[in-house]
Amino acid sequence: MGPRRRDHGKGPGASRRARGQSQALELGWGEDTDPSTAPTPARTPSTPSADGRGGAPGRPDGRPGPGSGWSRLSRRTRGLIAGASVVLLVAALVLGLPRLLTATVGPEAVATDFLQAIVDGDVEEVREHVEHAPDASGAALTAEILGAATSRLDSFTIDDVDVGAGTAIVTATLSNGSDRTTARLALTSHADSAFAPVGWELAPVHLPEFLIDIPLGVEEIRINGVALPVEGLILDMNLYSPQIAVQLLPGTYEVTVAAPGPWQDDSSVTLEAPPVLGTWRKPIDALQPVLNEAGHQEVRKRVDALPQECPGTASSFSEDCPFALSDGSDADASGLDASGPDDTDPDVPGTWVVDAPMQIDISGSGSFLWSVTATGTAEFSPDGGLGDTDGDASRLRVPVHFDGMAYSRPSGELRLEPDSPNGFSFTYCDDPESGDIVGIELLGGTVTSRDIEEICAPGTIAGV
Repeated sequence: MGPRRRDHGKGPGASRRARGQSQALELGWGEDTDPSTAPTPARTPSTPSADGRGGAPGRPDGRPGPGSGWSRLSRRTRGLIAGASVVLLVAALVLGLPRLLTATVGPEAVATDFLQAIVDGDVEEVREHVEHAPDASGAALTAEILGAATSRLDSFTIDDVDVGAGTAIVTATLSNGSDRTTARLALTSHADSAFAPVGWELAPVHLPEFLIDIPLGVEEIRINGVALPVEGLILDMNLYSPQIAVQLLPGTYEVTVAAPGPWQDDSSVTLEAPPVLGTWRKPIDALQPVLNEAGHQEVRKRVDALPQECPGTASSFSEDCPFALSDGSDADASGLDASGPDDTDPDVPGTWVVDAPMQIDISGSGSFLWSVTATGTAEFSPDGGLGDTDGDASRLRVPVHFDGMAYSRPSGELRLEPDSPNGFSFTYCDDPESGDIVGIELLGGTVTSRDIEEICAPGTIAGV
């Protein structure tokens, strides 16, 4: 069989076939055809395809017409592209729509709410954001204590908001009516899930702290009249100076401790917490027991009785008597004549008399214990006079000075003891029922634990 011949538009038959083909092309494409002379093509209804879908107009198999890029893709490829588009759209909606549709609270609003809670006295809200310091108690952060404070934070302004990658710093100016300070609050962003909006959370906020020395034996303190047990506030417990540390919101507070004995008044101190939100701590040591008026009168009576306890000689200073004939230096400084005849015997018996009330200075040295200093002048009159002189010449006026300690015994008695070159030791005594410290007893020489128990009976020992 010979090769097929392809006609290229030659011969009558070829022309008819060409015209017939041209007419078909004119119906389908309309190229090089005058629209006014072209026959109107018949409308052909869509023919269902094998998969049940209607075909495109003009094509019985339902495929897109010529010239479409989509038609060059296989059905499988077109399906994969459509599926991927759906997945991307769903992902975009899942990740972005909740955060776009839900209103988020920015760092400025969070900081504003916290500062406003301080101004309003909403302590519960404030406590949620306060730093839980391991060495300071938040027991004083109560509505009752804050409500009784003065010079509180009363206004603030937001000056700047610096937002970074997941963090923010809000700078604010705080005012208590008289002082203004700058505070910087740190915040971090967070989201609980992809469906949750981005939120902002305050980093723990530091508050002003006070480190307070508490007198030994004090069981509770009162801040603005509210009693707080000392036991739960103790920071550093030692024998002579237990300490507590408390957090306070900006403001002025009154701290009081009750008198632990009959010779003391309640002691109090004013704490001024500045408008500061940050690291700030101040030590307070002004809560030592205060000797009351009855205690002062008792100490004076003891000082006035000192000459009666002297051995009755002009010898040098001894533990038993603060009065003695000096070498003249003290007397010269005071304008007094303390020099007697050269043959004055320092052991000559005589009488000491305080010629005027002594000046007394008393300062606290701990619970139930006070340091006492007394100064004045006294006369010494030797028995039989000084040599052959009589009258005023037989009396020597000399300056006198007393250093000692006053202390309250467990029985309630107030005693006075002169200082000793070797010092002295003492023990605190407890009440056997309550366990409260009730007084001090002095210890002398070598003392055993049994001796101490007998000294403090019926109490127990708090320490030596």
